[in-house]
Amino acid sequence: MLKKLFVVTSLLLTFLTVFSLTIVDDAGRIVTIEEIPTRVVSAAPNATKFLTFLGIEKNIVGVTDWDSFEAEKIGNIVPLNIEKILSLEPDLVITFGGFQLPEVEKLEKFGLNVLVLNPTTLNDIVKDISLLGAIFGIQERASKLSENLKNKIVEFGVKTAKIPLETRPTVFFTITTPNDDTKELWTAGTGSYINELITIAGGVNIAAPYTGNNGWLPVNWEFVVYNNPDIIIVATYDDPTKTLEKIKNSEIFGSLKAIKNGKLLIVDGNDISEISPNIVEYLDIFYNFFYGGN
Repeated sequence: MLKKLFVVTSLLLTFLTVFSLTIVDDAGRIVTIEEIPTRVVSAAPNATKFLTFLGIEKNIVGVTDWDSFEAEKIGNIVPLNIEKILSLEPDLVITFGGFQLPEVEKLEKFGLNVLVLNPTTLNDIVKDISLLGAIFGIQERASKLSENLKNKIVEFGVKTAKIPLETRPTVFFTITTPNDDTKELWTAGTGSYINELITIAGGVNIAAPYTGNNGWLPVNWEFVVYNNPDIIIVATYDDPTKTLEKIKNSEIFGSLKAIKNGKLLIVDGNDISEISPNIVEYLDIFYNFFYGGN
């Protein structure tokens, strides 16, 4: 009996001490996870969406003021409140890339373990689900979820690949609420996940021939008027009704065939600008709007 107890105890101790994972995060940093994180500070709403998608939101002990998730608030996204984060005693802080990257070094100076997520494509989302699954010891669950997501993307791609290019609607997407005083309209070209969503959903993005940082770039009114797209998608951070009125009252935008034909889609700017597993839902939204649910 004592021998069996010794063997079981030894196996348990081995299991508890054997977990050590070294990975490369989305910023190209080598990160070592010595134990499965149980206290996580999510320093970006995108990161929170990844964790909730994986069903490990119980591990979140802190989020930024910009996050709707119910947890201790740590303040702004940039600069991060290091003192507040330290008070929560996290074993992992998850940040996003881009403008949050300079915060990583500050966090590490205080001995905090930091993981940077920075997906820019739909495939990156699938990859990061698997990465987090390994970090949190839920590989099987993560594998199923990532496979489901990948299958949905592929299924849409196969379905819309049958639609001839000449019959696909031309689409313009912008995160700038248009009015006649606006000089530039920010849009998404090649290299952006928005361009992927539009293309896989069966549309032709008029900004696809162009690119910028992560695929985002500004265009002028002349570009939109010249291309006169069949469909316009506006991501708004304002009240959708107010945004609709502004666009309809715009002398320039109101003259475009998409507006005249009622082919204006207004989406939540915060939601669609936060790349996470939830973003794949826009394949359904876009496809149904492009083709009337057929």
